[in-house]
Amino acid sequence: MQSKLLVLREAELITGCSDYSAQRTNAERSKNQLRTNQEILSRNQWEAKQPIGAWFTSEHHKAFYSWDCQAQQEEFHVSEAENKREELQQQQQGTPWQAEILKESTERDGVSNGSSVIMAALYQSTDSSSPNKFLALKDVREVKEETTLDERLFLLACEKGDYYMVKKLLEENSSEELNINSVDVLGRNAITISIENENLDILQLLLNYGCQKLMERIQNPEYSTTMDVAPVILAAHRNNYEILTMLLKQDVSLPKPHAVGCECTLCTAKNKKDSLRHSRFRLDIYRCLASPALIMLTEEDPILRAFELSADLKELSLVEVEFRNDYEELAQKCKTFAKDLLAQARNSRELEVILNHQSSDEPVDKRGLLEERMNLSRLKLAIKYNQKEFVSQSNCQQFLNTVWFGQMAGYRRKHTCKKILIVLTVGIFWPVLSVCYLLAPKSQVGRIIHTPFMKFIIHGASYFTFLLLLNLYSLVYNEDKKNTMGPALERIDFLLIMWLIGMVWSDVKRLWYDGLEDFLEESRNQLSFVMNSLYLATFALKVVAHNKFHSIAERKDWDAFHPTLVAEGLFAFGNVLSYLRLFFMYTTSSILGPLQISMGQMLQDFGKFLGMFLLVLFSFTIGLTQLYDKGYTTNEQKDCVGIFCEQQSNDAFHSFTGTCYALFWYIFSLAHVALFVTRFSFSEELQSFVGALIVGTYNVVVVIVLTKLLVAMLHKSFQLIANHEDKEWKFARAKLWLSYFDDKCTLPPPFNIVPSPKTICYLFNSISKWICSHTTTGRVKRQNSLKEWKSLRQKRDENYQKVMCCLVHRYLTSMRQKMQSTDQATVENLNELRQDLSKFRNEMRDLLGFRTSKYAMFYPRN
Repeated sequence: MQSKLLVLREAELITGCSDYSAQRTNAERSKNQLRTNQEILSRNQWEAKQPIGAWFTSEHHKAFYSWDCQAQQEEFHVSEAENKREELQQQQQGTPWQAEILKESTERDGVSNGSSVIMAALYQSTDSSSPNKFLALKDVREVKEETTLDERLFLLACEKGDYYMVKKLLEENSSEELNINSVDVLGRNAITISIENENLDILQLLLNYGCQKLMERIQNPEYSTTMDVAPVILAAHRNNYEILTMLLKQDVSLPKPHAVGCECTLCTAKNKKDSLRHSRFRLDIYRCLASPALIMLTEEDPILRAFELSADLKELSLVEVEFRNDYEELAQKCKTFAKDLLAQARNSRELEVILNHQSSDEPVDKRGLLEERMNLSRLKLAIKYNQKEFVSQSNCQQFLNTVWFGQMAGYRRKHTCKKILIVLTVGIFWPVLSVCYLLAPKSQVGRIIHTPFMKFIIHGASYFTFLLLLNLYSLVYNEDKKNTMGPALERIDFLLIMWLIGMVWSDVKRLWYDGLEDFLEESRNQLSFVMNSLYLATFALKVVAHNKFHSIAERKDWDAFHPTLVAEGLFAFGNVLSYLRLFFMYTTSSILGPLQISMGQMLQDFGKFLGMFLLVLFSFTIGLTQLYDKGYTTNEQKDCVGIFCEQQSNDAFHSFTGTCYALFWYIFSLAHVALFVTRFSFSEELQSFVGALIVGTYNVVVVIVLTKLLVAMLHKSFQLIANHEDKEWKFARAKLWLSYFDDKCTLPPPFNIVPSPKTICYLFNSISKWICSHTTTGRVKRQNSLKEWKSLRQKRDENYQKVMCCLVHRYLTSMRQKMQSTDQATVENLNELRQDLSKFRNEMRDLLGFRTSKYAMFYPRN
């Protein structure tokens, strides 16, 4: 017994060797010898049924034991140890106290003999007089709660996927000596380890035995795992559908994340205590909620939930700029999931059910529901949430094309010449077609006109007619223009006013049905509103000028702000906007559409650049005006020109407006050099130098730096659109098409201001229903219609749920097939292979009746 304890004391004295190469060689040899000696000690301890680790006095020995001791090795090679001892004795060149240790160790038994040889070899060539040559190493990463050997075995079995060992340990835990909620040095419990390794069998076993920390969070902020991460959050991060299915059966719940600007008591306290932890916790929760597996399991409408989540994450990315990339990545993940889910539709009926579905929060069109109309509510919602991936998906675009052409489906298969002939024919006879629809909206011609494609052509032809009238008005007005004031309104003015009233009425109807926010989101509606306002102001000013200023007939006597002159300026600007509005028709073209989208994005970037440029222009204007506005005199006759001319004055910089004009046109090289006179006189050299320095600095900052920056910004915007050209164009085209899908504005201006028989019928029906609703018979009919409407709504919801279940199952199948078809080995493939090998090993061990100690997995075979 004393010899065994002496061996352990000698092992504790190991500190290192002075020579690094000798240390590595001797340490390897000592390791092999000590392994054999400790094996005999461990076997004797097992036979005596003594507790493991009784012979050890430090954690260092426990580590040696758990690392090297093997139960299967039963022979001790004494001859090999003696050969090593003789070899080490020949190489020994140590101090006298080391030789004494070696001499004492050689007199002991075989076990002590081998160990002392190892100790002497490790101590050789150590200079005790130079302690500063070595560093004292100490483990500072201490575990707060020490785990027992059985607990370490339990966690190791969960890590390796040993199902039978885990089951055996749980079954033998009758006295509850084994803490199944214990954690390893990384702060992971058995549940977390099983989820990370995606081991479903062990996870189900642990759930059956009821781990107490299953629904709790791991409160170990210093460990490598994320703070406040529950097992369900970890499983959602890994997007494992099977594990989430098992965990959700345990009635788990997640805290609802609050908004960034929430001022409730809880958020205020958390932000005050640890704002970083609160932000990271919100990010972890949203990363869990954005998991496609969790969305499919917990949401009845996964597509709507993906839309809402992407919008929330996009808003968070604008507020929490520190985690912008993370939130944008999660938002993109939700958009991709909605697109992939829609891609699983197999026929037009499924697409119709999905794209026409209305959630309970959306306003329901009862008449459309009873008439089985195509409202495309889900598609409109996707455009509202800016779901470009969803809208540009191939199935969605195919369905849109079918609805767009309607009864004109054969138009796409016709020859180009026939297509052009059809468009020209409709464009020429659009007034006749509009009258036919007014008289007989339910006829065959009326149904053809009601198709979105025909409505687009007729509205386009009406707008081209309006532009033709503007050209005639400009040419006739300029040709017959007189220096005297003419009549207030001419014949052509009344035609233009009719068109304007029709366009204003169309905008009012869109504003009424869509709301102010949705109406202003469309740039086409904004341009139309400004254009109509300019034209209405033009004709109003002409009437005012004729009534109030008719006494001043001669144009040369008019004031600069005469109503007629102001009206002419507004009319000219309105003409520019009218022709620019044609750009939105380019969206339907696959060639011109992407260019139009790129131009719109470039205009937005130019607006950002303009804010920077105006600040620079204003600062230099103020400086130059302050420098040159002193001692201003009128220009005199000059005998010389140039920047150093003594007689040249600084007229360009004497006023704020003149300085702005000069600096602005200087960018385009349209300002003559004589404008920039920086010299006052030969007696004012300092002021002249300052003026030249300011002008030169402006040239460098604006002409060289800012203009090049603008070019780079525009190039980046164009490249960004070009990289996603197909997606951007299809999304913009879908937005344009949807404005023609409803029956709110079938006829174009000016025929839309004429009440149609259909409108009159709808009006009488509404009045009659309102009157009948106050009678007993009317109330009964209303209740019956409500019941019918509710039953139809319930039937549609059931059909939607059936289709959604099919889409979810197809999505899961496609994901599995995609993982199996990949050529590269992924982490999931390696985990599956590892679990299969572990199951095979355990099954073979049970079939062969092989019984070993439960601690055998600590001791790997050589």
